[in-house]
Order: sequence, then C-alpha cells, then structure tokens
Amino acid sequence: MKKVLGRKQSMKPADEKIWWDVINHIEEYVSQDEVARATDIARARILKATNAKKAAYAWSGGKDSLVISDLCRSVGITDCQCLIKYTEFPAWVEWLIKNAPPNCHFLKVGFDLDYLAEHEELLFARGKIGQRWLRDIQQNYFRKYLKQENLDVVVLGHRTIDGNVCGKDGIRIQKDGGILFAPIFDWSHELVFAYLHYNGIELPFMYKWYRGFYNGTCGWAQRTAGSVNQAWREVYDIDPSVVIQAAEKLPSAKKFLEELSNANRHEKT
Repeated sequence: MKKVLGRKQSMKPADEKIWWDVINHIEEYVSQDEVARATDIARARILKATNAKKAAYAWSGGKDSLVISDLCRSVGITDCQCLIKYTEFPAWVEWLIKNAPPNCHFLKVGFDLDYLAEHEELLFARGKIGQRWLRDIQQNYFRKYLKQENLDVVVLGHRTIDGNVCGKDGIRIQKDGGILFAPIFDWSHELVFAYLHYNGIELPFMYKWYRGFYNGTCGWAQRTAGSVNQAWREVYDIDPSVVIQAAEKLPSAKKFLEELSNANRHEKT
C-alpha cells in the first residue's frame, strides 16, 4: 500500500488535484487483496464491539460514512441517522434524501440564519469558535442518538488521520453510557478510496466542488477561507441562491452581494 495523502486540514487548494490523481489511479496505491484484508479486520471489529448490543451507525453521505454504511449493513446493522444542517446546500440535501441507505432517519440540526444573525462570529469560523460546529452539532447529537434510541453503540466513520479523536482501538466510552465506535480509525485516505473503488461505490458530486475534500460534508457556513468575503465568493460560486437567501438575515452576505453588484456594474461600463 502506498500512502501519499496527509491530513486534509493541512491541504491547500492545489492539493485537491493530487487527491483526484490518487483516486483516478487508486489501483496503483492499494490492491484488492489489501482492501479485502482491511475489510475483514473492520468487520471483525464491528462484530466484537456490537456483540449482544443494540447498535446503529451515523451516516453523512461523505466518503467515510459510505464505507461505514457498507460495512455495517454487511454484518446486519441497518439502522442509521443522518444529520441535516440548516446550512446545507440545497443540492446536497436533495442528494442525501435520494441516496440515503434503508432505515435512515433524518434529523434537522444546527444553527439557522436567525441564530447566525445574532452570532456572526460562527460564520466560516476557525479555531475554537469553529469547533463549536463540531461539538454542538455532531458530537452532541451522536450522544443524543445513543440516549434517544436506547443504543449501546453508535458506529462512526471517524479516522485519526482526519484529526478525529477516536479513542483507544476506536472506542470511546461515554460518561453517561454507550459507546461511540470507529472501526476504521486507522485507515488511510488511500484505503478508503480503494474500498469505494473495489466495491463499486461512487463518490458524491460535492467532492468536485472547489476545495471539496478539504470541506467535506460540512455546511456552507462552516467553510473556511482567507476572508469572510472569499468564503461568500466560494459559496456563491456553488449556489448563488444560498447567498441571496442569507443576505436577508446576514449583513456580511448582503455586503458581499452589494460589492459584487458594484463590481459587475463597473465591468459593464
């Protein structure tokens, strides 16, 4: 197995081409036998962690959750939950609903435009403020899923190379009960892409968006760029309607559209 891809948090926009080059030549990096061995290990981990326990998995539609869905369903775990954020791109929501696995339960979560209007520091935030998206939306709802469905285990697609805290051997025992389990915690990016390739699972279209691998399945308000204006530019290039709607509530979006309109007017003159 050849490994050339590092943490996506360290990616530069130009690195996206390297990722696509690896994907398009994945058989040169990972063999089918290597995927088969890793698959057997992951299935054994899931069976051990969920033996005689009530389990489900989390599904986001991203590359890792596509692997987890396939693995879990192959060992008889079929219930899952998909968190749809208020700040998703409409085309992505449409894809999620159309391509969700059977027995997938959708839950609308996150910060809506009214909340973001009062907390604009959350828009395109980095560092500790940006971590609120991860903590308040993703992690908290994984724990709520455990409680609400009376689950013993929720299986996740988290991996250490993505900067996720996965716990020893992929196991995180929660203080108030239940386990968050990441059976592919030690998989490389190349192995994930190879699993999808050899199992005939297509990557979703949103990875072809600008900085698609860097941003992954995050909502538009979680995208980070050199400036707020640049972030709005990226969102606008993907779907102008998102910025137009946001401008009704968010001053920075309104300012971006005004500056864009002025620039276009000057170009015409």
